[in-house]
Amino acid sequence: MASLFGKNKSTNKPLILLSHKLERRIAIQLGEFQKNFTSYLRNTFTTDTETNDVLLSCYCSEDTIPDRISSATLVVGENFYNQTEFTSLSDCIHVRIPHQDSTLSFLSDASESTYPFRQKLRQILTHDLEGRLARNTLSTTLKNLHAAETATHALRIESRLFSEQVEDFKSKNISISEKLTNTRKQLEQSYAATQQDIAVFNAKLISSHTALEALKDFLQQPTPLWRRLARALRTPFVPYVPTLPETLTLRDFRACNTETLPDLTPNPTETVCSDAPSPKEGRPSSKGIKRILFVAGEPHTPGVVYRCHRNAEAARHAGFEARVQDCAVVSYDDIHWADVMILWRVEYSGHVSTILDLARQEGVRTIFDIDDIIIVPHYARVDLIDGIRSTGENEGSVARLFADMRRTFVRCDHGSTTTRELARAMHEVRPVVHLLPNTYDKPSLHRARLSRRLHEGLNLSAAGDTLIRIGYTTGTRTHQRDFAIAVPAIAHVLKMRPNVRLVLFRDKQSQTSILAMEEFPELRGLGYQIEWRETVPLSDLPDEFGRLDISIAPLEVGNVFCEAKSEIKFLEASLAGSASVVSPTGPFKRLVRHGETGFLADTPEEWTTALLTLIDNPGLRQRMARDAYHDVLWPFSPQAQARRIKLAFSSLGSDEDVAETGELVLARDRQERRNVPVIPESETLFHHDTFAEADVTVVITSYNYSAYILDALHSVSAQSLSQLDLIVVDDGSTDGSVDLVRIWMERNTSRFNRLLLRRSVRNAGLGGARNIGMDAAETEYVLHLDADNLLRPEACEKLHAAMTFGIAYAYPVIQCFNENGPAPIKSQEKATDISSFAVMGDLPFHPLNFVGGNHVDAMAMVAKWAWAAAGGYYVSREAMGWEDFDLWCVFAELGLPGRQVREILADYREHSYSMTNMSTERAAHKARVVEYIKSRHPWINLTAEAPVQRL
Repeated sequence: MASLFGKNKSTNKPLILLSHKLERRIAIQLGEFQKNFTSYLRNTFTTDTETNDVLLSCYCSEDTIPDRISSATLVVGENFYNQTEFTSLSDCIHVRIPHQDSTLSFLSDASESTYPFRQKLRQILTHDLEGRLARNTLSTTLKNLHAAETATHALRIESRLFSEQVEDFKSKNISISEKLTNTRKQLEQSYAATQQDIAVFNAKLISSHTALEALKDFLQQPTPLWRRLARALRTPFVPYVPTLPETLTLRDFRACNTETLPDLTPNPTETVCSDAPSPKEGRPSSKGIKRILFVAGEPHTPGVVYRCHRNAEAARHAGFEARVQDCAVVSYDDIHWADVMILWRVEYSGHVSTILDLARQEGVRTIFDIDDIIIVPHYARVDLIDGIRSTGENEGSVARLFADMRRTFVRCDHGSTTTRELARAMHEVRPVVHLLPNTYDKPSLHRARLSRRLHEGLNLSAAGDTLIRIGYTTGTRTHQRDFAIAVPAIAHVLKMRPNVRLVLFRDKQSQTSILAMEEFPELRGLGYQIEWRETVPLSDLPDEFGRLDISIAPLEVGNVFCEAKSEIKFLEASLAGSASVVSPTGPFKRLVRHGETGFLADTPEEWTTALLTLIDNPGLRQRMARDAYHDVLWPFSPQAQARRIKLAFSSLGSDEDVAETGELVLARDRQERRNVPVIPESETLFHHDTFAEADVTVVITSYNYSAYILDALHSVSAQSLSQLDLIVVDDGSTDGSVDLVRIWMERNTSRFNRLLLRRSVRNAGLGGARNIGMDAAETEYVLHLDADNLLRPEACEKLHAAMTFGIAYAYPVIQCFNENGPAPIKSQEKATDISSFAVMGDLPFHPLNFVGGNHVDAMAMVAKWAWAAAGGYYVSREAMGWEDFDLWCVFAELGLPGRQVREILADYREHSYSMTNMSTERAAHKARVVEYIKSRHPWINLTAEAPVQRL
């Protein structure tokens, strides 16, 4: 506006008049504004009302506006009454133009030519309004920011004061804690002194009791006749027999929870203002149990591996979180974290009492676990436990230990243990006792089997010696009397068989024998036949078992302590491929199939006979070790233990959970024990082993398939899985296919970790051939392939990925093909979303699918532990053809799950010479197969019993 009006150049007088109020309001801004003007415009504004020739008079809305003046009038302000002669340019700018003023007449002109200009001017003024509003907002924000800074400063001052108070509280707290610590020490000293006084008093009291009993015995003895006559002549005398008090017992100072002094030492990691965790409310159902804490009472002994670490791993596989903690360092945070605590070999103390009190307060269920009868104090006798004598302990201290173990058990909710005999002893204290045997884990199994492979490799290469080793793997001097049972037989055998060695162990540091050899005079003079080994960590123990041909486990039969011992020595020897001779205690009698998976021996004659039989019959020794391995593979597996632990925790839930658990446990206990797999006799024609670790073995069974076997082999070689084992089992072929396989293997050794060609001595049938392959496999998972079928490149990799923990088998979708290519869908079949051609294995897994018939082909990946649990494939030439269907049915009965991989990963060849068409689907043969399968599984209800050719 100033530029528009400027100054009267002729007179150099201001042309814009400002009212005094307006000038005061905008003086500062006006001064800054005029600095940017040229010199002749710097005196454009005036407040002198007497100035003539003013072109524009400016007022604020609070001023009194003259009615008529010759100059144009501009009013600035929001609360202005808009008179008719004023034109509003915005909400705060109003203008009045005299008629004679031609310079600004366009502002009030309503013509279309001036409208755009006024519109632009209003937009400019509108932006000015928005700017002013923004400045007002910014000003308000700055005021708020200043207020916030002031408040922050005040809070910092208060925080420093509060920190000083906290430090003062901490120092006072430490002082109180020190005083309480001193008080606790004084109380403990007083408690110890009182204990000594009571001990002296009790000793005197016991002596008095002894004298009193002697007096009673004397008074009760009949007196002679002459003394009775003498008494009759005297004044009657009634002897006084005092009643003495019972011995005093002082309550354990550490167990007095109400008197336990709190630990007030501040934790530097804790914040000053922290809310303490609230106790868990109510009891969780089995579905609510998520966290398991294993508390180890003897954390530095091998037993902690069996009872805590391996069971914790099984609990994790069962879907729980699990930790193992040394009892001495269990804290409140550990207890609050857990839903269930399992206390293994935890003897009672003040600390343990506090743990159990907090567990009850937090709603944590407790289970007491043992692996020996250490809860019956009166069993602490040398005649029952030889280890008391041989380790230098005394019966009193061991009895106190047992009593403390029992006190812990009494305060727990449930019990758990390794054998039925132990469970029976625990039932006297708690009715619910869970049977959780000692088990192996995956690393120990792999180590044991690798040791066996190395041993077999030496034998096959003729590099091994011809000695027969009998081993006794004890790690402590607590089994003197146990070993003495077998010593006479061992000494006799050593004298009769010079090639036999007795393997014993000695301490690695001191080189002293674990056994006290002076107690076994029968072995004198036989030192040259004793092979000494140094003790090893538990992780290396499978290597020691792998060196043995025969493992012995003698125990005192009838001794209540020995009868409750677990089967661990038989288990570990069986995993490593050693045959066993054991004493017939309860657990061994239930586990060992005498003469099949091991020998039970009680008398010296039985021990001698068993040892000589195994020494003189290497074939029997190998078969017995093999069958023992298969027999322990499932019941002592991590998979079986995970199922037991899941059931045990289910029994801690609601009444419905407990009822279902009880039904399942009782049903499983009633299940008949399966036979060990039948492994027909076979011979090895080709063997190659790099001794690396593969995850999968492919087993090809072949009988007179020389036209197809190479295609099957090439499909295995093309697998995407890099580490792979391959076993071919020929069931007595006569068409030259064995030579083809041998040559192919010789040319492809670099592709495989392990290559094996086995041939049955006599034609064993499909089930026998498959069992030969499963027995020879040393991987956890085995994929079966018939010699006339094919695998697609990703079959092993994708099926193995589906075999997660606990899955017994995984099967793919299989596409059928014939000499013309992919087989078309039959008229009675429906197309699937997977393929427009004929396929098998397209149904998702469900055990009840097998009620009406088989829907899973034999080309499936099977876990070896699951195969062993089922007793292997049945072997019967009269009912050959449905071995795979029978295996799936057994898995269903055992509750072992399968899994479908919904991809085409294999191809099934349809041809007229297949076993299905040549044997299984013949009318007479199929009738026998159907009858056999129904007799084994009465629950099936086949929908198609008539033979159907696959062409």
